[in-house]
Amino acid sequence: MTEPIITIEHLSKEYIIGQKDSPYTTFREAVLEIAAAPFKRLQRLRGKVSEEQRFLALENINLQINEGEVVGIIGRNGAGKTTLLKILSRITQPTGGRVIIKGRVSSLLE
Repeated sequence: MTEPIITIEHLSKEYIIGQKDSPYTTFREAVLEIAAAPFKRLQRLRGKVSEEQRFLALENINLQINEGEVVGIIGRNGAGKTTLLKILSRITQPTGGRVIIKGRVSSLLE
C-alpha cells in the first residue's frame, strides 16, 4: 500500500461578499462611518440591508491522494473546483481544516 502524498482534512473556505477591501480611509470617512453605524445596524436587524453575505465555497472536504494516482476534479459551475486547486497550490488560504502535501504541487488555472 502506498503512502498518501496529499491529505485534505475538514477543509472549508468561506468568502465574504460585500466586505470592504480598502484598509485606508480618510478621517472624514472614518467619522461618517462611526456616525452611520447605529443606523446601519438597526437596518440590518430589521432585515432591510445586508452589507455582507457569507458564501461557503468548500465545506468539510476530506480526501487522500496516494502516490501514483491520477485524479480529476469535475463538477458544475460554482462547485468549488478552482477554489480547491487554489488551496492545493497555496494561492489561497483555507478558512478551516488543513492540507498536508508531501512534495511539490503546481497547477494550471484559468
